[in-house]
Amino acid sequence: MVTGWHVGNLMESGEVEIVGVADPSEKARESLRRRQPAVVGVPEFECAEELYSSVEFDGVFVGTPHTMHYSHVMGAITKGAHVICEKPLACTPEHTREIAAEARARDLVVTVSYQRRLDGAYTYMRNAIDNGEIGDVQAVSITCGQNWRHGTAGSWRQDPALSGGGMLMDTGSHMIDVLLWLAGRNPQSVTAIVDHLGAPVDINSTATVRFEGDVQGQLTIIGDLPTTWVESVLVAGSTGLLRYENDPQHPWRTGNVCHFKEGGIHRPLDIQPWNPPTTDSLWLGAIRGRNPNPIPPEDGVRVADLTAAMYRSAHERLPQDLVEIPDTAMTPAT
Repeated sequence: MVTGWHVGNLMESGEVEIVGVADPSEKARESLRRRQPAVVGVPEFECAEELYSSVEFDGVFVGTPHTMHYSHVMGAITKGAHVICEKPLACTPEHTREIAAEARARDLVVTVSYQRRLDGAYTYMRNAIDNGEIGDVQAVSITCGQNWRHGTAGSWRQDPALSGGGMLMDTGSHMIDVLLWLAGRNPQSVTAIVDHLGAPVDINSTATVRFEGDVQGQLTIIGDLPTTWVESVLVAGSTGLLRYENDPQHPWRTGNVCHFKEGGIHRPLDIQPWNPPTTDSLWLGAIRGRNPNPIPPEDGVRVADLTAAMYRSAHERLPQDLVEIPDTAMTPAT
């Protein structure tokens, strides 16, 4: 249930002791031990249920296949533990709402690990929007493509029983969160096309979203890209615009931002790929009361609602209305 990257983030804080690891694969557990000395010698289990019933713990990181998130997150919450969960929080709106309600009732910090909110380029764009540097947002367009179909072939990500969906439920979950975050308002309706391209799960998806205030959103997810990764964003405002693009040859670096304002082009050069705060460190900070919850479960509800509406729209070939969700956390996680 703990990946090496997240273990590293947590251990760097100096506030965490790993007391148990659960994974059904001995090979995966052995790999984690090689990469992260902090887990060497700690109790290991083949499933979350065994871990939860065998050790005392205050917090849990959940990084299991998507359809398992609900039971693993709820299992931790009922034990009184704080949770940080990989995306998506759960695969259905009903499950995400139940998690959010239970976390509120027990006063526990549940954080969804949508780390793009901490990428320097995305943070720059969100801050520029909040500071009124492009005027009123009129449209947000996002395209994300990956060589996902080839890279995930034969894995749980293409098993609907474990993944809950394809590229849209996986990387697409990050991009839906970004779309909602940058638009800064609730979606009202969506029209979508989803294509499996003969695979057991969806590969390509396109959606047009109407937000409150007639703000328009466009989302394109391509899961059969011939290169590793392409990601681009355009935010058009009444007085300016923001454009983000990454380098498909070096996708793990942060992308470049072009900011049109006051009649000229501004290209910020001091953007760092990943700012020092991580979702893990901010989750710990929220538990300690140092900062707000960076991405609370209510944001996971928004993503689940829009994802489910996209799937329905594609299946029924009709636009879908979305219910209004109380505004809770549409601010930068910095």
